[in-house]
Order: sequence, then C-alpha cells, then structure tokens
Amino acid sequence: MTSVDLNPDGPHSPEITARAGQLFDDTSRFLVYATMPRRGGLAYPADVYRLIADLYTATARFPQMCEQLARFLRAQAATGRLYEARGRDIALQVERAEMHLDQAAAAAHALTTALQAVQADIAGLGVREG
Repeated sequence: MTSVDLNPDGPHSPEITARAGQLFDDTSRFLVYATMPRRGGLAYPADVYRLIADLYTATARFPQMCEQLARFLRAQAATGRLYEARGRDIALQVERAEMHLDQAAAAAHALTTALQAVQADIAGLGVREG
C-alpha cells in the first residue's frame, strides 16, 4: 500500500493532490477485495458498521470538492489562457463539466444518505458466539 502525508492543512501541490487521488483509487480497490467472501476483511456486522461510517464520512465531502473543482475550472477559463486541444468551445466545455460535477455532487449526496441508512439498519446486529 502506498502512503501520502494527508495533512489537510498541507503542504498542497498538484503532485501531492495526484498522489492522494491515486491513494483513493488504491484504497477503493483494496476495500473491494477485502470485502469479498472468505478474504478475511470482515468478521462481524460491527466491521461493516464501522466501514460504512468511514465511507459516508468520505462521500459527504464530495459535494464540496465537486463545487471547488467547478470553481477552479471557471477561474481558469476566466483567465483567457485556456485552450482546447480538439478545437471545441472552451466556455461550453467548462459549462458541461460544471453540469456533470453538479450531477456528481448530487449523486454523492444520495450515496451518503443511503450509506447512513445502511448504518442505521444494521446498528443492532451482532453475532452469537458459540
């Protein structure tokens, strides 16, 4: 597993941001494998409860990140220094990206809500030993 110093206060750079994105991708793949049957990544309903809590805490941050990505793209477009390698209209491409980021934020909100409901559903589950 790779590691990145994930201090929210920084330092921040495009390289560290890219490494954190890669870590997120690696982590999601790890969790897919860890939650497969007979992999040993889960032993009790409480393990699912805890994992769900961490997942919805993460997904709850996505709408803010999507808005910040859209704001960044708008600011870049406003500089007049952007170009589009395929000759498409820059303003239209940024507008489309903003629309899709809005859709992603709404989907993340729905995912967060659903994960919170899952956690509430399984809150009382346990395993009888023996």
